[in-house]
Amino acid sequence: MIDLGDVAGVAAEAEAAPLDLARLFRLVLIVLLAAGLPALGGSAVVAPALVRPLWAAAFGSGDTVAVDGRTAYLNRGARSVTAYELPTGRIRWSVEVAGRSVRPAGDVLLVSADGGTVAFDAATGAQLWQAAGDASPSVELGDVLLARSDQVGVTTELRLVGLRDGREVWKHAIAPAQQWTTLTEDGRPASIVTVTPTGDATVYRYGDGAVLGRGRIAWNGVYVSTIFPAGPYLVVVRTASAQTVATIYRPGDLRPLWRSDELIGYVTRCGELICTAGVRGVTGREPATGREVWRRDDMNFVWDLGGGRLLLSAAANLASATTVLVATATGRTIGQPFGGGRAFFADAAGSLLLLRDTGTRPDRTAVNLLDLATGRQTVLGTAERLAEQDCRGTPGYLLCPRGDTLTVTAVG
Repeated sequence: MIDLGDVAGVAAEAEAAPLDLARLFRLVLIVLLAAGLPALGGSAVVAPALVRPLWAAAFGSGDTVAVDGRTAYLNRGARSVTAYELPTGRIRWSVEVAGRSVRPAGDVLLVSADGGTVAFDAATGAQLWQAAGDASPSVELGDVLLARSDQVGVTTELRLVGLRDGREVWKHAIAPAQQWTTLTEDGRPASIVTVTPTGDATVYRYGDGAVLGRGRIAWNGVYVSTIFPAGPYLVVVRTASAQTVATIYRPGDLRPLWRSDELIGYVTRCGELICTAGVRGVTGREPATGREVWRRDDMNFVWDLGGGRLLLSAAANLASATTVLVATATGRTIGQPFGGGRAFFADAAGSLLLLRDTGTRPDRTAVNLLDLATGRQTVLGTAERLAEQDCRGTPGYLLCPRGDTLTVTAVG
């Protein structure tokens, strides 16, 4: 408020004194400014909504999408791949290719096509190289491991090539492998393990393909078997009926280190640990020894968010269960438990987008932000009802199919 003084006194003084035009002008100016301030406040720039629709594109039932930074790559029914700028929806480039799926890898886009892999420059869409085999890239090392399979889906050849130039580093014909995986050391690929249908396993050095060891692992029989890496260790999971058995092997000589045959639902990697989960709870174990590091008897399902954080829940359906954010190393809860979530998307910036029912508007989806450092949850706003389980998230954006369109929403 601007103090104008005693206006009545000013008027009386004006009657008794000669007209002072300069003073009168100043008085009128002050009154006009005072009257105009509320109008100026009402026309101030309004901050943009934290959840707002941006653009949409046609999206058929056979289409797939991948995101990388500020770009969305749409694979349209094995006909073409189109790159869209996320903030605007502007088409950056489009190429005709019969792709089954697309995978960003640094400044390269890898397209899985019939008979092999096609690599494109992510910025321009220019084709870089084409080769037989399904691709597993290592952006850190700047290369791609290609696994070539026969007509029945058994892997018969491994080849390492450069990520941008496709130049061959090494190639090996291998014993027909039912499954294979890459083991890491310090976060980088170190070795490759292949397993035949009879359980014969071979370890190859990642850098040059040299054979490091061979062995026989428990594999077939009544069990359904699968493998996955836990850092430098190989985890073999065998399931039969209600029993799941996990055996952890040392990579060099494939010697078994320990096994868990308690009543568990599944086994998964939890950062530097291995987690077993089921009706008896979730347990974090040391990979080399199986030693129990922590146990949560109140939770039954686990999701690894990376960055030393896990989500634990009492049920697979987040919407109907209590969920907690915990530290991977200790299993301790961070922040307050929450419920009602329907889907979540980890964010490279150390947060997580949580999609929830609003509780009052069935036509809207609530979008919350969970800080992974503190566990604090912030309501960002609501969006038109989203197909939560099919959405893709990337920092600042949600991409969700709705009918025959893909909708892109800005968040945060």
